[in-house]
Amino acid sequence: MSSVPDLGQQAIDHARRGDFARALSLAKKALAQRTGDFGLTLFVGLLHSRRMELDKAAPHFRAAMKIAPGDPIPKLELARVLIGLNQLGDAETLLAETNAPGLEPKRLSALIAVRRGQPQQGEQVYREIVTEDPRDFESWGNLGVCMLAAGDPKGAVEALTTSLRMRRDQQRFREKWAEAEIAAGQGEQGLQLCKAYAAEHPRDPLCRVTIARLNDLLGRPEEALESLKEALSIDPAHAPGLVAMAKLYERQNRIDEFADTVAKLEAADPDLVELPLLQARLAFRRGDLPKALELARSSPEVSDPGSRAQLVGQISDRMGDAETAFEAFVEMNADVGIAPDAAAARADAYRKLLAKRVKLATRRWVRSWKRASYRTDQPQPVFLVGFPRSGTTLLDTLLMGHPDICVTEEKPMLDAVARSIGGYERIADLDEAELDTLRNLYFAQAAEYVPDLGNRILVDKQPFAMVEAPLIHRLFPAAKFLFVLRHPCDVVLSCFMTRFEPNGGLLNFTTLEGTANLYDQMFRFWGQCRSIMPMIVQRIRYERLVEDAEPEMRALAAFMGLEWTDAILDNRSTAQERGFINTPSYAQVTEPLYDRSIGRWEKYREQMKPALPMLAPWVQRFGYEL
Repeated sequence: MSSVPDLGQQAIDHARRGDFARALSLAKKALAQRTGDFGLTLFVGLLHSRRMELDKAAPHFRAAMKIAPGDPIPKLELARVLIGLNQLGDAETLLAETNAPGLEPKRLSALIAVRRGQPQQGEQVYREIVTEDPRDFESWGNLGVCMLAAGDPKGAVEALTTSLRMRRDQQRFREKWAEAEIAAGQGEQGLQLCKAYAAEHPRDPLCRVTIARLNDLLGRPEEALESLKEALSIDPAHAPGLVAMAKLYERQNRIDEFADTVAKLEAADPDLVELPLLQARLAFRRGDLPKALELARSSPEVSDPGSRAQLVGQISDRMGDAETAFEAFVEMNADVGIAPDAAAARADAYRKLLAKRVKLATRRWVRSWKRASYRTDQPQPVFLVGFPRSGTTLLDTLLMGHPDICVTEEKPMLDAVARSIGGYERIADLDEAELDTLRNLYFAQAAEYVPDLGNRILVDKQPFAMVEAPLIHRLFPAAKFLFVLRHPCDVVLSCFMTRFEPNGGLLNFTTLEGTANLYDQMFRFWGQCRSIMPMIVQRIRYERLVEDAEPEMRALAAFMGLEWTDAILDNRSTAQERGFINTPSYAQVTEPLYDRSIGRWEKYREQMKPALPMLAPWVQRFGYEL
């Protein structure tokens, strides 16, 4: 814009101040007065792109290309927009036709590889870029993201740290750094580094937001909330802090505080890319489904495509549009943050691990266990198990209503014991002294999460502990199991429709076939364990629990040797009192018991056809209908 009109100059001034909405309005007026102006046309496209209005940006970049065919800038900007719109083939073709100097074409090529789920290829290109330009902080950060997705968290920490040393205000890379620290097993060390930095910089809100992220990833959401409150006391309009606060309040089912935080975001930064999705989530939690769907669809896909797709799927499912919902959940499961081949390999590795346990668990193996007595002065925990999405969170919430019960929700006591053993096959060789040591380790770990256990019964809720049945029985031979059962098709569909953390067995849930395969293996193993060990098990059917909770809960209380109390039936009050619920069911357990999820799979019968042959035997065995 060599000769900038007054309106154009005003638009530039507003853009520099961060008022992109006003800048865009003025720039469009200037362009209307000077149709065909290359600079103004390009500027309007850039402003649309900055506001994540990618479909509106593309025509302006195309127009700028026609005005100045030899200028590479509009071609590169259009390629960036096409990548954001997932039109990756068109973007690749355009880059091949663009003879642009510098590193920008390489950066865009790397971004295409990442969007295609090829982080190793992206990593290679980003390495070339930072070798040529070691001060390119954004490419260092993207290199770290690729390394994390490719399964190299320690390398990711190094690359992300390099990026943040150059430009510490990059919120996306700060979050990825926290995730990489956790994935590398260095979460506590990373947390201490951040706390030391925060102590030296008492007026820095961003560091507090990173501390909150680490605390959340470490399973300490209450501490995360306190860190965010500290950040916002420093800067009440700090957008990253408000976004994180809103998400935590929503997970805590504190909808009024969630709404208040969204309102603060609207006032602080109405153009914030994360805002439409938060507004959509708020409308969904308030039951305004049409508004929620409209807001979710209007939110930029580039901000968080997996969460956007998840919400569209949840709303569409609630509105009875199974076809749209299923398509959205397929899209959600494609965005797991790691390469598809890496995700498939990790899912397969978990199934292979389970297959080894199936092969090991025989009557002969159990008979080979060294004899050991159990100390009667130690209590025996109760283990709450069941395939994920079977209703374990609902049951543990009901149990929390009893004053003589203390529930730990998916805490790593058993994991600590398993790591200490050094190999599953060693279960048979454990002698009495070793078993005592392992039990002490279990209770020491439990004391970190429930220091006030007292004489209450410890209920260890861990759905995947189905595959730890031999270890549990070896440690606690008289332990009781609460086994939650739900229609296999509803369970498999619900797992597929839920966004889990991309690790271990949970990666099997990205496809219906993978979920059904894991279901089949886990139940084969569970049935095998029941046949070779004298386990004490109480089965609870989810459908009966939802339709009429009292008979199921009375039988369960008697099984556990507890006196009856009506408080055990008030799941809503208990859920509100318990605060954070760190499972995907956090929102449902605050509602009255409902049966809309019973038989939901029938609406998706067509989509579930590939999984039904594997599930049919279990449907019949458990007395359900197909």
